[in-house]
Amino acid sequence: MKLRSTHPARAALVGGIVLAASLFVAGGSASASPTPVGLGTATNFAILAGAGASDVPTSSITGDLGLSTTTGAAITGFTCSQMVPPSKIFEVDNGFGGSGTCVVPNAGTQVTVPRGDQLAAFTHTSNLPGATPVGSSGDLAGLSLGAGLYSFASGSTDNSGTLTLDAHGDPNSVWIFQASSSLITSAGSTVQFANLPAGVSTDQMACNVFWTVQSSATLTSAALNPTTFVGTIMALADISVGSTATVHGRLLAGSQADQSKGAVTLIMDTVTRPSGCNTLPAGTGGGPAGSGGGSGGGSGAGPATPVASPPKFTG
Repeated sequence: MKLRSTHPARAALVGGIVLAASLFVAGGSASASPTPVGLGTATNFAILAGAGASDVPTSSITGDLGLSTTTGAAITGFTCSQMVPPSKIFEVDNGFGGSGTCVVPNAGTQVTVPRGDQLAAFTHTSNLPGATPVGSSGDLAGLSLGAGLYSFASGSTDNSGTLTLDAHGDPNSVWIFQASSSLITSAGSTVQFANLPAGVSTDQMACNVFWTVQSSATLTSAALNPTTFVGTIMALADISVGSTATVHGRLLAGSQADQSKGAVTLIMDTVTRPSGCNTLPAGTGGGPAGSGGGSGGGSGAGPATPVASPPKFTG
């Protein structure tokens, strides 16, 4: 009889565990966090492109801007006054025509090597296996996702509202998104963090958010309905950002073997490169923590940093 009397308690305990597990999955945190993607020498760039970089003045850029292999004449609308120091403009020749201490003409390997690292990072990250499909309706709006590797099919709009990235208090949380074709957001859409560790800013956590796009990325935005986006976009083709958008991340366009491809277009936007990111070897990372960084090698992030300790950011 004593054994029977313990059955309800056991059943309740098991039921509680099952319920907790189901809630854990629903919150988007069922899978282990991947490790950060290695960008190599592209880490310091806010904008990196092949075919051109243009701005309808004036945007504000924190982080370097680079163009390769197209002549610097294809950099238009940018001035040193809108490059937040110590941000610089790198060109392969002296065709930009701009002046100031921020301009680095005849940059050579200072820009061609980052473009090669961009290609390596895009190719590796696009081919990471085991992604969880999300946005079955063709729209990521309304989702709250914990750290993980995700994929989504292209829709007429891929984010029409708010996409929440829930860190669950872990500074080592990493999100990787694989878009099967284009990435398109609506004006006024938002990618935002929830439950960041104490003292951790959006620009710091943005080190650990990556988007691979198999075509072009279009962040639609308008002066009266601005868009906010988080993460590093690695697009095979062009990246276009609408008016007065805020991007906490990087815009890396033309991620293909032909380094003359891919253009970045801005209109009075604010682009802030993630801050405090570690420089990891290009084309590594993305696997579960401690696994060696995913297919193609890389360094595992190891155990999560306790929230009470100063966080170490990687990306």
